Amino acid sequence: MERRLILFDIDGTLIDTAGAGRRAMERAFREVLRVPEAASATGVAFAGRTDPMILDSLAEALGIDGGTLAARRRVLVQAFVAALEEEMRRPDPRRRVLSGVRVLLERLRTTDGVSLGLLTGNLEAGARVKLAAFDLNHFFPAGGFSSDDPDRREIARIAHRRLSALAGVEFRPDQVTVVGDTHHDVDCAQANGFRAVAVDSGWVPRETLERARPDVLLDDLADPRVLAALGLDGAASP
Repeated sequence: MERRLILFDIDGTLIDTAGAGRRAMERAFREVLRVPEAASATGVAFAGRTDPMILDSLAEALGIDGGTLAARRRVLVQAFVAALEEEMRRPDPRRRVLSGVRVLLERLRTTDGVSLGLLTGNLEAGARVKLAAFDLNHFFPAGGFSSDDPDRREIARIAHRRLSALAGVEFRPDQVTVVGDTHHDVDCAQANGFRAVAVDSGWVPRETLERARPDVLLDDLADPRVLAALGLDGAASP
């Protein structure tokens, strides 16, 4: 079988943290910048956007000037990760691994020629905190994160380079598949010549995903078409 690199988004694709990231971001702004307003009151969208972009948009919406943000940014990020760790330790029955995910990852992990990685708008520290809560980190030895670059297209390039080096093979663009639940995931795949597999398991309307024109649109990762969508037509269904 030809080598394949499959890059997964996290939130809405692999897991649902029931708003832990948003609550952690709100707490960080309150603790570090003394902002009383809830982030949810600003109308800033989180889905599919990178953490640095969310942070900048929240700061602007809350009237925090650029100089203050720049001076406190490192502390703000540290406070966010600490708050996220606390959020993920707190029991919450709404948090879950999404349908089909664990079975699919176990199958892919043991499939010859397949390398798995992350391609996420999360900071690396935040991504690892979220995945650790569901015992999923061991599936992903490396990836691209918004702590590498705030732009998702560049994150995709970084993930590609990093996983290629780890596998000891330069994956051609047509050997790379990006799996995600938003149009931003589709866009970063298309911008790099990668295959785009969208899953309707997150918070973006299906019509928005359809307009992005992914190569394949699945209901979720339990969809029986998933292996064919990943270019693994010869593999048995998990």
